[in-house]
Amino acid sequence: MKIATIILAAGSSSRMGKPKQLLPWGNTTLLGHSIQQAKNSSADEVLVVLGAQADLIKKKVDPFNPEVIINKDWQKGLGGSIRTGVSLLLSQEQQPDAILIMLADQPLITSAYLDEIIRHYHKGSGDIICTEYGSKSGVPAIFDKKYFSELQKLEGDNGAGKLIAKHYKTSLSLNAGYKVKDLDTPEDYISLKAIKTKYDS
Repeated sequence: MKIATIILAAGSSSRMGKPKQLLPWGNTTLLGHSIQQAKNSSADEVLVVLGAQADLIKKKVDPFNPEVIINKDWQKGLGGSIRTGVSLLLSQEQQPDAILIMLADQPLITSAYLDEIIRHYHKGSGDIICTEYGSKSGVPAIFDKKYFSELQKLEGDNGAGKLIAKHYKTSLSLNAGYKVKDLDTPEDYISLKAIKTKYDS
């Protein structure tokens, strides 16, 4: 069974004021860290979707040798980036049986948590294994191939959460606790680095 991971990293980081994908994190960058976690998981393939400042960011992640695709319409939101990534994966000779979608700006997400999602999928716990955000659910999330056509129809800022909500009866939502915090502002960056230090020590 082939599992492919899509890392969404196409945004302009407008609230950060500079490409947050390239912010230092550990011994690498925010995006480099996400690629490392995805590659250290039991997924079979890792695809990175870039958009804003793609050329600059791609040069910085080349040492990780990820598969990269550019979403030229990145300004239109996450839906287009998901669609771009899924379409590339489905154009391959060996299509994935499931796709795991994650964000580049959740640096506390670990390969162990990604593997937990994949394990639940293999156990048949749900056709969608997703992450709990209070009363809602979102990514990181894995989608069985039966949902690929719907993923390809996402538009604008309608990300995977809308699809998860539609199919909540066949989904399992996991509680990732502090790991699901997004990094959007300089204040978030300081806060998440402090959390990382706390849990690493």
